[in-house]
Amino acid sequence: MARIGLKGLTYAKVNGGGSGSPVTYTGGKAVPDLLVKADVKYDRDSAKQYADNRAVESANGVSGGTIDMETASLPDDQITDLIGYALENGALVITDDEAPYMGVGYITCEIMGGKKSFKGYWYYKVQFSLNEDSAETKGQSTSFQNSNISGDILGVVQSEAGKVDYGRTKTEATEAAVRAWLNGLAGIN
Repeated sequence: MARIGLKGLTYAKVNGGGSGSPVTYTGGKAVPDLLVKADVKYDRDSAKQYADNRAVESANGVSGGTIDMETASLPDDQITDLIGYALENGALVITDDEAPYMGVGYITCEIMGGKKSFKGYWYYKVQFSLNEDSAETKGQSTSFQNSNISGDILGVVQSEAGKVDYGRTKTEATEAAVRAWLNGLAGIN
């Protein structure tokens, strides 16, 4: 399937869970008109065992990851939610406090054979940071400038079986169905 769109940043603060029980969230939000790009890169834990001059066994799995998001804007209230900075008297205070753990997701539109579908992405536990903040003067023509944040994707154990989960995806025929799924995960009514 070819992806032809991205929208619907959704996030919520991790409230509990893990260590054998489902992750729970609080303060869930769906933010329209914000996402420009989302890049997810998985860290791989891979190894090979060699015997008789050849590879005879292989282990290959996910051990974490990163999510880099480019946004059209990153308002102060989203910065305080995602990164943990504080607002004092209308000013954003950048501190060395630890960023909170967040669940985060978004929606892509995909097309195959002329038929559209919508895919939701949800990452159970992410800790964000601001990577850079740059600005550029206006020249002869307007050039839009975007904001960037990055997060470490961490694993959670949600069952007694001890399997580590990083995220999940779900494909539906309608955007509304994926929106309802993400809202349910984030605890948005």
